[in-house]
Amino acid sequence: MYTHRARIAAALRGDTVDRLPYVPRLDLWYLANSTAGTLPPQHAGRAMNEIARAEGWAVHHRFADNQLDPAFQPQYLHRGINVFYSRDTVFDVVLPRGVEVKVARSGARTRVEYHTPLGVVSTTTHYDVESQKNGITIPALVEHLIKTPADYAPAGYLFEHMEVVPNFERFRRWSAEDMRDDGLPIAIGSLDASPFHLIQRDLSDQTQFFIHYRDHYAEMRGLAERIAPLMDKMIRILADSPAEVVWWGANFDDMLTFPPYFEKEIQPWIRRAAAAMQAAGKLVLCHTDGENRGLMDLIRDSGMHVAESICPAPMTRVTFAEYYRRWSPRLTLYGGIPSTVVLPETSDADFEAYLDGFFRAVAPGNRLVVGVADEVPPKAIFARLQRIGERIAREGALPLKAGAARTLEAAPARPGAAAAAAPAGDTADDAYAQVRNDVFKGRHVDITGHVQALLDRGVRAADILEHGLIAAITVVGNRMAAGDAFIPEVLLAARAMTAAVKLLEPHLAASGEQQRGRVLVGTVHGDMHDIGKNLVVTMLRGVGFEVRDLGVSVSRERFCEEVAAFGPDVLGLSALLTTTMVEMGEIIKALDANGLRGRCRVIVGGAPVSEQFADKIGADGYGANAVEAVRLTKRLVAEGAAARH
Repeated sequence: MYTHRARIAAALRGDTVDRLPYVPRLDLWYLANSTAGTLPPQHAGRAMNEIARAEGWAVHHRFADNQLDPAFQPQYLHRGINVFYSRDTVFDVVLPRGVEVKVARSGARTRVEYHTPLGVVSTTTHYDVESQKNGITIPALVEHLIKTPADYAPAGYLFEHMEVVPNFERFRRWSAEDMRDDGLPIAIGSLDASPFHLIQRDLSDQTQFFIHYRDHYAEMRGLAERIAPLMDKMIRILADSPAEVVWWGANFDDMLTFPPYFEKEIQPWIRRAAAAMQAAGKLVLCHTDGENRGLMDLIRDSGMHVAESICPAPMTRVTFAEYYRRWSPRLTLYGGIPSTVVLPETSDADFEAYLDGFFRAVAPGNRLVVGVADEVPPKAIFARLQRIGERIAREGALPLKAGAARTLEAAPARPGAAAAAAPAGDTADDAYAQVRNDVFKGRHVDITGHVQALLDRGVRAADILEHGLIAAITVVGNRMAAGDAFIPEVLLAARAMTAAVKLLEPHLAASGEQQRGRVLVGTVHGDMHDIGKNLVVTMLRGVGFEVRDLGVSVSRERFCEEVAAFGPDVLGLSALLTTTMVEMGEIIKALDANGLRGRCRVIVGGAPVSEQFADKIGADGYGANAVEAVRLTKRLVAEGAAARH
């Protein structure tokens, strides 16, 4: 008879156990609902792990703490440099003695300055009760450590002189007192898989990172080399720790940690960690929660032993059937149930249909731990979590029998794939060829000279915009939609286009050229992610729209105020978290309640959002990516103009 702990451990090693382990990650759901007082009545007053035990589920490691409790706040003070502690860490990071730390708190914001001999760097984080109600687990970064090239030297000093020391007792106590035999304690090593990944994920704004990776690679490489010894020490301590499984790296995505970058800057460190753990008889687990279509082989061959929090279609383009077919010969898969299917926006029939397909797709069922990926969202229907447990108890005995068809909710076709094309063959007499090439290559300095040369020759600004810039960015966008170009390439192309548009603006205004329409854009309240939104904003401006960007974590009241004041043709709402995407529906309701819904069309987008979700909340459209968002906006504005005439 297996205990939960033994069953999970055996499944992670690749052994065939008696039945599928079921380990729903409840910490975000619990944090949000216990804060809001909305736990299921039968579990009111219970601790998180006691709820899992009462339901007969395995206990997942608990990563989230009540950060509104002052007792926990010091543990997250240095979150901006990825130094924070939870019960499942096996080491402490000690800051350099020669660095003075100054802390200033103001409401939900905490600013930390690090005064080094080479200069001052700083971070600012945000966390409030609304963050916790939305299931946000750690403070959001609103000011990153690396802002300009001048910040690399003091940041390098800070990391080069840090120390890391073992703290196994904390992990042993948590394992014995909290997890017991009801779950497998996993040691959190690093959420960043490599020095470059640390710079990208935590130390830099995502958009700025890609610009610096292109323009200031030497400085970035120097910082990575100063971080490397610290991460090597972490790996040695993890190998000596009492943990059986070590978490190393999180948040891979084929657009952000794009394949050439992943292979060069991240994969070697996963292999380094995996080799060290394997020599010590341990397993390496990576949090593979992003869009992995372009990383399938690189992740499979990276050396990791467990791919955790796999988010399959409809959250991403890869079905779980494909994940299982391609990865299970080498990796144990942890996840499989998309968090979207446990939300009210998914019907009971569609939920049951997903489970039907799931059991058929994962036969024979070895190398699999079932969970809700990336996590159980705060608004999850609790009865569906219970239903998953019931069906595993009834149908999850191993080996599973394959069904007649190995299907599991086909992944949606990649938007724009058919339209993608290489740049048209430019000829010597093509006046716009050089400008288009500047966009393709991301040459933001050269392009202004080439645009000015066209203006000096008497070429109309509107023609340069249409046949040079818009034509080029459309090709780049189509490539991205087809999976042939990645966000860094698109950002660099958009930067070049923006520089050219700025030069053209006075000429367009003087000639009486009208903008296509007005667009209001923002990330919903509780969500601090903005790279996708920023890309949409840049591309909309590039094709002639007047755009007002409200930034991140925008309240529904602010959206209503700005719709009334700005009068947009289209309102674009962005969310990257399943915990915040439900706010989109509340914003549409607020617009309706304030008599504003008829003034603009509403479009939605973001990683967890789907066309089904958009229809459910009453949006006018869904953009699967920046290219689709621009196409959709152009269509809706054109329809509105036609209706007025």
